[in-house]
Amino acid sequence: MSHRSALLPSTPLTSRLLGFPTPRPPAKPPRTDYSLGNPGRPSPVPTLLIALFDNSGSVTSPGGTDPLSNRYAEVTKAFAVVARKGSRYELGAIIHFDTPSSGEAGPVPITRTGLVRLRTGLRPPPDGAGSSELGPSLRRGVEVAEAYPDHEATLVVLSDLLLTDPDPGGVLSELAAFPGEVHAVVLGRHLPAGVLDERITVTPIDQDSHPGAVARALFSSLVTHRPGSQVSGET
Repeated sequence: MSHRSALLPSTPLTSRLLGFPTPRPPAKPPRTDYSLGNPGRPSPVPTLLIALFDNSGSVTSPGGTDPLSNRYAEVTKAFAVVARKGSRYELGAIIHFDTPSSGEAGPVPITRTGLVRLRTGLRPPPDGAGSSELGPSLRRGVEVAEAYPDHEATLVVLSDLLLTDPDPGGVLSELAAFPGEVHAVVLGRHLPAGVLDERITVTPIDQDSHPGAVARALFSSLVTHRPGSQVSGET
């Protein structure tokens, strides 16, 4: 990923949520006819990708940044493309801002069999309250990564990053200190530059992004260590 941006540690700014106060037209069903690229060959080193989902109202409500949960369909497709040529040494996991919850899945190998397990977490958890706090799930992600010290870990956070943590700045510092790569897939916000640690890769996704943009963002992190891989451009 070459696109970098930044986040302001701040308190929630409800009045700035995309789609408020002007209602949006109904979202269209997700397209699936886009190409993600070539997943290449299994990584020569063990890897672990953790996808961390925000299911707060600013994301899931009718005026939110992903009211139809298309991000889940796109993430599923990205995992599925890699799983066709996956390896038992390449692991995937799903965590939600609501932690603990029944939606946590993995780590499991990113293979056809493992994908069945991952799919159980690729939806808003029924026992989730729609938390906007990143801290608890981030710390859970760190626990998972530290349990696999021989794996190259990547944390992909899918969120609008309108956080209600008591200390947003401290949580963003924790995010930068994650023991591995961090990729923020930022839903529906144009972020100011200069305040997020430069170690974090940022992909902005907004209502003008092409179908498959979320899938392509996750796919790029999934194939980082895979020889011969290539991420397609927008179609």
